[in-house]
Amino acid sequence: PGTGGGAPPPLRRLVVRDLPYHQSSNSLRIRHQSTRPLRFYHWYVEDWFHVLLRLRTVVSIVLFVLLWTTVLLIFAAIYHAVDAADPRVNCGLGVPPDSITYYTAFAFSLETTTTVGYGLPNGSNGFFESCPGLQIAIYFQMLISMFMNAFLLSFVFARLSRCEARAAQVLFSDKAILNREILPNGITRYNLSTRVFDADSKYPIVEAHVRLYAVRHGAMHSKTYQNVRHPMNMEPMRISIPNDDLGAVLYTSIPSTAVHHIDYQSPLNPPRKRNLGPEDGRVDDADFIMNPCGLDLRENDSYTGGQDGLRCAICGETYGTVANLIQHIRYNQHMERHDEVPVEGSHQELDVDVLFRHKAPRSRPVQRKKRHLDREEGVGLDAAGDGKFKEISERDTGAKDNVQSEDIEKPSEASAAWYEEYRNYLKEANIEIICVVEAIDPIMSGTFQAIQSYTLDDIVFDAEFAPCMLADKEGGAKDIGWLGRWFVGRSAVGRSVKVDLDTFHKVEKRR
Repeated sequence: PGTGGGAPPPLRRLVVRDLPYHQSSNSLRIRHQSTRPLRFYHWYVEDWFHVLLRLRTVVSIVLFVLLWTTVLLIFAAIYHAVDAADPRVNCGLGVPPDSITYYTAFAFSLETTTTVGYGLPNGSNGFFESCPGLQIAIYFQMLISMFMNAFLLSFVFARLSRCEARAAQVLFSDKAILNREILPNGITRYNLSTRVFDADSKYPIVEAHVRLYAVRHGAMHSKTYQNVRHPMNMEPMRISIPNDDLGAVLYTSIPSTAVHHIDYQSPLNPPRKRNLGPEDGRVDDADFIMNPCGLDLRENDSYTGGQDGLRCAICGETYGTVANLIQHIRYNQHMERHDEVPVEGSHQELDVDVLFRHKAPRSRPVQRKKRHLDREEGVGLDAAGDGKFKEISERDTGAKDNVQSEDIEKPSEASAAWYEEYRNYLKEANIEIICVVEAIDPIMSGTFQAIQSYTLDDIVFDAEFAPCMLADKEGGAKDIGWLGRWFVGRSAVGRSVKVDLDTFHKVEKRR
């Protein structure tokens, strides 16, 4: 269901930032609902050990102490019953003719399970030859005590050494950034980026990988649709930097940036732009666009030859860019006219000006001039339109001074229009972006995940992350003294750089 044209309902994050420094505790706010919940309790029975590990350490210890005390009380009752079963038989626990009291039996049970060795209650050192039932009870208590000791050791080790706690030192930027850029071939694209840093930077984590997901909450959190079942998916967002074809590997000892290209297949792309197809709709005929067949593809791969996203509807030849497809059509039209091939069913039927909405990429001198303006003046040429580009090309003499300031729009004037469509879509669809960093702790060799969440309120448009690296003033100085090395072990001598955590979250106007 949509929002009905009104204001979208407040978004309830799956991942809550409940830790200092704008970080999350790496847990998802998801619970179960069923009219017959007892049907699913076998989950917890089959995996009871991990269920106990998920409890808080204090709660786990209290439960274990209660279980251990219960076992002591049960065996104390057994010892009391066995000793009092036949007054004529002296089991060596009580002082004849009296049997052992329950309090003394509890002390004997505690002594047995802990193997302290204080001696028997009545001062004897017998082996209970006349009471085989008592020997059996002692045997089973020692057996249970052995397993409980083994369980306690493994439980405490697993609880204290769990690698998921290592994720607390992986820091995410408070804000994500959505920027617009123009590629050298003249294509405009948008990128979403976030920053990641491992606070324990001296000892790097192993094989750190980053993933991004988009979750559309829609109107499900509004009161009108609270009892309506909604489809919800964790839609993967392909990562360009670092390249997810190579595993999206990060080296987080220095603040690193993960970048997602919002192409026409991205879940962040507004529906209108998604329906246009690749390169913002330069192809006017859907027959010339390759069907992704439900795969999560990247438009970037088409630009670099990694995959072909376009096809010729006449011969079936595939291409990565519109420019190559146009060149293919024009070349074949020329060859077919030369060979006097019938027009029907050939490339000669195609009208390039009709099929492709925009002109071919502009000339190299204009591209160089545009890049100079973007770099020196902080402005963009895309909003000027093809007429302005033609005008610039006609008067281009190779001198950068010939590009006039009125040919371009200032970012302060154009940014609102450029980003408004994305801002509205993120707001209407109630999209939450989840960033996951997965790595291996080098000490315990266990895998952990660090998770962060971004919504529209956490996205900054037309900005960049502020530099946060500083040269260490004490560079070249000796490392910590012998006492410090005795406590923390050997580390690198001298210092090189340091990370300014006060500016790690800072974003500034893009230059």
